Amino acid sequence: MNYDQSKEILKVFYRKNNFTEDFERDNQYLEMAFNEITEIWFSNLAQIEEVKYLMIAEAPLWGSSKSYIYNPTTPFTQFFHKSDLEYVLNIAIKDKTDFLNRSRKIGLLIIDISPFPLNSIDTSINYQSISKLLYRELVERTIPIFFEKKIKAIQPKKSNDIKVFFRYARVQRNFQDLISKVLIDNDFIQSKKDIMEISKQGGGIDKLKFKNI
Repeated sequence: MNYDQSKEILKVFYRKNNFTEDFERDNQYLEMAFNEITEIWFSNLAQIEEVKYLMIAEAPLWGSSKSYIYNPTTPFTQFFHKSDLEYVLNIAIKDKTDFLNRSRKIGLLIIDISPFPLNSIDTSINYQSISKLLYRELVERTIPIFFEKKIKAIQPKKSNDIKVFFRYARVQRNFQDLISKVLIDNDFIQSKKDIMEISKQGGGIDKLKFKNI
């Protein structure tokens, strides 16, 4: 998986929406981030024997700190705390490395829907500053070259009774139709109703929903 096609999509998107003057600066960051995140993600996938639970996320914050759930050197965030998994598994988890090992052992994999880790510092646009329509357009154009490619990479390790769920209800509302089509086409689910969500008001994970899954 390389960044070239994503770059072209982003370039057209910036030009169409009058962000052209910011493209080179933003793209330099986004390309470096994409390459590092992709390497970490595929390395993690390689260490999972069977994918039993697929959590659908949005995109890492990344930035200068390289904040990412699969980066063992960065702290936990509200996206997914150590205590969330401790509650579900009823165990104590030492640190992030232990957390990642436990996640792999139970077959939990997190997948993002967008190749662009936009944020308010490193890019001139982010998922909060652009309209829902533009956000959807940007994600939709990358689905075949990013999300679907990752789904196909997961397929050989997919459990026959894999559970799929959205981390955020907001992402479910905005993208369920796009994501469901890919998952149905690749035999991950039978219908869009098969995708659950585990968010709670305030931004954290609903531990009961998560535990039930």
